[in-house]
Amino acid sequence: MQVIYYWSNIHDFFHLSDTIAVANYGPILEENAMRFKILLTLCLILVSGSCGNPNHKPEIMDKEDTGDTGDNIGDSNTALKKIQHIGTTQVWDSDGQRVTIAQPDNTAVGDLLVLVLHRTDDLLPYDVNDWTRRAECYKEDNGYQCLNIADCSAKSGKFCIRFQNKYSGRDLAQVVFTRTATSLKQTYLFNMNQDTSGNPGWAILTALRGADTNSPVRSWANRGCDNDADSLFPSVPGRNGDMLLLSQSFDDAVSKSTFTAPDGMTTFGYVGRSDESGFMFAGILTQDGPTGIRHTNGPGASSCKDALVSMTIKPKP
Repeated sequence: MQVIYYWSNIHDFFHLSDTIAVANYGPILEENAMRFKILLTLCLILVSGSCGNPNHKPEIMDKEDTGDTGDNIGDSNTALKKIQHIGTTQVWDSDGQRVTIAQPDNTAVGDLLVLVLHRTDDLLPYDVNDWTRRAECYKEDNGYQCLNIADCSAKSGKFCIRFQNKYSGRDLAQVVFTRTATSLKQTYLFNMNQDTSGNPGWAILTALRGADTNSPVRSWANRGCDNDADSLFPSVPGRNGDMLLLSQSFDDAVSKSTFTAPDGMTTFGYVGRSDESGFMFAGILTQDGPTGIRHTNGPGASSCKDALVSMTIKPKP
C-alpha cells in the first residue's frame, strides 16, 4: 500500500530529525521537532491517495469502468456510428387494395423506415404519400431485366403504364421507399390498384436506428434475370459502416428456406403466399468499395423469376 511506503520512508526521516535536533539544539528544539512530526504525519494522511509512489504506475480503466461498451469504437479508435436493425414486419394482400402494415415494435421517433412494396401481374405505384422512392425494379416477363422509372414513357396518376414506349412492367415489380418515423406506434395502409380490382400485393417494412434519414441511400442497383437458381444481387458501392440491404421479389410461392441470407448477412423479412414471395436481407459493411455480387444460400428456385434490388444505407453523419 502507498501509506506503508510513505511511512517507512518518513519514519527514517523522523529518526534523523530527532537526532539532529537533540544533538545540536537541545531540548528546546526537541519540542518543535515533535510538532513538525505531527504536522507532517497529518499531511501524509491527506495526500497519500493522490501523490503516489514515484515507482507506482496508475491503473488503466477497463471499458466497463468508463461506461463505454465499446460498440462504437473501431480498430483505429475512430468512432463508427453503427446502424441497428430494430425490427421488421410483413404483410400479404389478395388484391393489393388494402395492404395494411404495422410499424415494427420498439421503433422510436427519428428511426429510418424502409418500405418495399411488391406486386405481381398488375400495376405497382411508383409514388405513395409521405414516402420517398429510393429504388425500383419493374419486369416485363421472366427473362427480362429491370425497367426503372427513368424508362417510363407514359404515366397515369402515380402509375407508370408504359416503359420505353413498348413495355408494361406488370409481370413482377418492387419499389423501395423510405421515411422517418414520427410516432412510436403506427399502421400504414396502401392501395396498389388503379381501379377496383387487382392481383396480390405484399410489403416488407423494416426500422433502422442510426441511419441517415436525410439522404439515406448511398447507391443502388437492380437485376431482373440472373440465370441462376440462387439470387445474385448486383454489386453496389459502399463504405465501412454502411448497411447493405437486399430486397427480392420472386414470382412463385417458396418457403423461407428456399432463399437464405448471403454469407455474412441476416434475413430481415419474408413473405410467401399464393404464387409469390418476398425476401429482405441485410448486413453491415466492414470496408470501403464495391460490395461484390451477393448470392443467396439455400436450394434456390427457377432462374430469372426474381426481381432484385441492392442498396447501401448510410449511417448518420
